[in-house]
Amino acid sequence: MIKKDFIKYMRELLSIIEAGDKLSKSFKKFEPDFGYVGFSRYENLVVRVLEIAMNDKYQWISYWLYDCNYGKNSLSAKDKHGKNIPLKTLSNLYDCIKNDE
Repeated sequence: MIKKDFIKYMRELLSIIEAGDKLSKSFKKFEPDFGYVGFSRYENLVVRVLEIAMNDKYQWISYWLYDCNYGKNSLSAKDKHGKNIPLKTLSNLYDCIKNDE
């Protein structure tokens, strides 16, 4: 998958996640005991398909989403030569995955 398409699909996924969070917050305003609206079944499916399409054998996409908090946490990876790869942006993530091939 080319970088442009990867970034497009990841941004769409992030948009869906954000919409679910906003929906949950809205319901919580009406009903304080409300938990949350979860789309994790579909989110997991999309993440898995992207990992397969990108040949992401080390699950960098999942790492970036959940451990790096969408690039907000300052975590990084190392390429096969031991060089640090930042994981702040989707472009960084793409490069990290492609460096592992």
